[in-house]
Amino acid sequence: MTDEQVPTESKSPKQPLNKQWFLIGLTALALVALLLGRDLIEEMQQTDSIRIPPLPCDLHTGACIASRGNQQLQLSMTPGPLESLIPIEVEVRLQQIDARQVMLDLQGVEMYMGINQVHLTQDDSRPHIWRGMTELAVCTTGEMTWRASVFVDTEEHLYSTEFDFDAR
Repeated sequence: MTDEQVPTESKSPKQPLNKQWFLIGLTALALVALLLGRDLIEEMQQTDSIRIPPLPCDLHTGACIASRGNQQLQLSMTPGPLESLIPIEVEVRLQQIDARQVMLDLQGVEMYMGINQVHLTQDDSRPHIWRGMTELAVCTTGEMTWRASVFVDTEEHLYSTEFDFDAR
């Protein structure tokens, strides 16, 4: 052997391990961001979708209102109190929203209760009023929370709001 030795490159075992942890961390961070920001991402993708915030109310005793600036949506469901398997008359009144279509979507909050969507019909003499009929499915647990989501389609935007209520 000579006094001069050629240096050999040795790879540290920590380098690939650090890279793996970095990739795992980055993947976990992306997954958390996706899960937590899902609603924000959907809203950003649908720039023509506008949520109208609901005011506190009780659909059993009267109409519920969602308001945004001078725009207002009023939902009433009768007869109250709302119960399963009883025909329910639905009425949506709009202010400062020129609707092409209005739809009500009823979903169980704690339990999937099937698809229950009603396309409402516009009142010929009062075009700001939309009506329809529906009923709530029977829940085997007795009382459950329902979410009544209203979707209003206009030329420019899709408006939406939701109201929660309990029913037997």
